[in-house]
Amino acid sequence: MNSSTALKNLGIGLAVTGFVLLLGYGLYNFFAVESDLVLKVSIGAIVAGILLVLLTLIKEKMSVEDKGTERRY
Repeated sequence: MNSSTALKNLGIGLAVTGFVLLLGYGLYNFFAVESDLVLKVSIGAIVAGILLVLLTLIKEKMSVEDKGTERRY
């Protein structure tokens, strides 16, 4: 493994770790702070919808074969 690959992997790891920590903090505050039930349900529905669309797109992209591009290594 060369140094650019190691730095790339380190950068991805740090970005994912930061994202997970930020998401955890947001979820903690979302459930810990008193707010209206309608607000919590609407935000939850928006997040669930976005995740559903993203997962569907990822699944579709992975199942489609790339026939138009010839890869040369």
